[in-house]
Amino acid sequence: MKYKRLIIIKKVEQMKDAPRHTIILGIVATVIAFICGMLVLKTILNFNLWLTILFSAVLGLYVGFNAFYSTYLAEMIKIEVANQGLTSQDLATMMHGRAKDYPIVRGELRLIISRRKRAQLLAKLRARVS
Repeated sequence: MKYKRLIIIKKVEQMKDAPRHTIILGIVATVIAFICGMLVLKTILNFNLWLTILFSAVLGLYVGFNAFYSTYLAEMIKIEVANQGLTSQDLATMMHGRAKDYPIVRGELRLIISRRKRAQLLAKLRARVS
C-alpha cells in the first residue's frame, strides 16, 4: 500500500511540469462534457436533477481527465524526444515497432501510435535518461 502511494506521489510530481494548454484543454473538455450530460440526462431521459448533476459531474471529470492525460503524454513524449535527439528509427527499436509509426515532420514528432502505448513509450524514454 505504501509503495502504491509513492508511485502516485511520484506521478503527481512529474505532472507538475505539464504545459498550460493541456490543463486548459482538460478543463474545457470537463465543462463541455458536463453540459452535454446535463442536457441529455435532464431533457431527454428525464432524470432527477440531483442524479443528473451527479452523473454529469462524473462524466465530465472522466472525459476531462482523459483529454488532459492524452495531450499530456503526447507533449511529454515530444519534449523527451527533442531533448534526447532521437530519430524515428530509435523510437521504433525502443518500442519494437516500425519507423513509420513515429514520423518526424519538420523537426516535430507526430504520434500515430495508440494511446495505451504512449504511457509505455514515455516510461521508456524517462528510464533511458536516468
